[in-house]
Order: sequence, then structure tokens, then C-alpha cells
Amino acid sequence: MSILRPASDTASAYYKAMRETALLTGEEEVELIRRWKEGGDEKARTRLLSAHLRLVVKTAGQFKGYGLSGADLVAEGNLGLVRALESFDPDRNLRFSTYAQWWVRAAMFEYVLKFSTPVNFGLSAERKKLFFKLRGIKARLTGPSGNALSVAETSQVADELGVRDQRVAEMERLLTQSPRSLDAPVGETGIPFGELLADDTPTAEEVLGERQELMYRRELLKQAWEGLTERERDIVTQRTLRENPLRLEDLAQRYNISRERVRQIEAAALTKLKALARAAEAKLLPKARPA
Repeated sequence: MSILRPASDTASAYYKAMRETALLTGEEEVELIRRWKEGGDEKARTRLLSAHLRLVVKTAGQFKGYGLSGADLVAEGNLGLVRALESFDPDRNLRFSTYAQWWVRAAMFEYVLKFSTPVNFGLSAERKKLFFKLRGIKARLTGPSGNALSVAETSQVADELGVRDQRVAEMERLLTQSPRSLDAPVGETGIPFGELLADDTPTAEEVLGERQELMYRRELLKQAWEGLTERERDIVTQRTLRENPLRLEDLAQRYNISRERVRQIEAAALTKLKALARAAEAKLLPKARPA
């Protein structure tokens, strides 16, 4: 049985193994992780992965409604689980399931964004936010009719999510349209549909410029991020970079400090991060700044 993909012919065996595999205690988990990390024990690795298949299947249930195969979602989640085990640090005071859940969800998140719409499109931050939020907000505004958003409703959604009106209209179109052949004739003219589409393909110069800008920003963030302490990085990650941020109470318990102290550290770390990024930019200018 493959641990990565519950294909149709092995699905029963996959789910049977998942149900029959006992969960791990904290002590058992630590021991297995050390055996795998320090000794390359494949049996320990398999036991760890098998014990967390329930987590993968449960997370896959959160992505129902996008027209994707459950087996494919589980397969992607299993890949995320494997990556989580490869990067997990056993010396951190953290259960592996808590750490792995983020990797599993991230793997499924990217898969849904790539394959659940009729056409492929870039995965910008605005589009990611819209993809997972638009359906619920639209249902609230239009009710069971499911009518297209009006101009006013489009602006309302854009304001609520902090994105541009154009992005809302684009995402609604992507989520509701059916695939159409570019060779299909249009009207009485018989002109192929593809010939009527505007060519919005970026030029080579635009692609190069965007790539240089992205590399530049990544370098700034990397330098600034390294200036934070380990605790500051963890708190910022858990509070602002997660799809489902941890509560102040959770981090207060983790570091044995008050909720207010966690809030203060988060605010100070974000301010520090901005200052470090500006300092890094000052060092890189003018030689590294793309024209």
C-alpha cells in the first residue's frame, strides 16, 4: 500500500490501515522522530506517517466543494506530511501533529488553487484570499439565487477583503465560467473565440523586471527576518502568517508569559521587521535595486 496516494484499487486498504493504526503518545512520538532523524530508521518513519493519516483525511474534508477528488487531496496532504517530517525539529517543544497540520493544509491549499478552476491563473495573495472567501460572501449578499454580483456588491466585497474591484470581478468570472475551446466559432462571423481575446502575455522585459523585483524583495525579507529572535519569528509566524492564526492564549502558554506580553512582542517584532527591511534596503541600494 502506498502511503502517498489512496488510489481507487487500494483505497479500502489505505483507510483500513488508517483506522487500525494506533495514535502515538508524546513519548512514543519523540522516540520515533529521534530514531528517524538520528538513525534513519525507516520503520520509525513509516510508523510516524501512518499514525498521522487521520490528520490528512480530516484536513481533506475541509476542502470539499471544489470539485476535486478526495483521493487527490489526500495524496497532496500526504506529500505535505512527508515534507513536515523532513523539516521537523524534535528539539522544539511542539507536537509533530501541530507542526504537520500546517504543511498538510498548505499542500492541499496550493493544489485546490491550481486545479479547481476552469483555467489556470497566477496565485497572487489577492487571488488566494478571494478564492477561499468569495463564495461565502457572495452567498450572503445574493442569497440562494446565486446571481452575478452587481457593481455595488463587487465594490462591497472588495472593501471587505481589502482587494481591488477588478480582482473580485475576475475571480467571480473564473469560479463560474465553463471551459471554452479557443477554436469555437463566435456568432455568425465564425471567427475563432481565441482570436477575440486580448493578448495580455507579459513581454520578456516585464517578466525579467518582475523576477528581479521579487528576488530583491525576498532578499530584503530574508535579511530582516534573520534580525528577529527565534521567539519573535515564531510569534509573528503563528499570529500573522498562518491561515488560522494561533490565539494569544496559545502562545502565552507556550512561552509561559501573559497574553498582553505576547501581543506586545508581536507588535514590537512587526515594527522591528519593517525597520530591519528599510535598513537592509539602504545597504542594497543602489547597486541591487532593479531598474
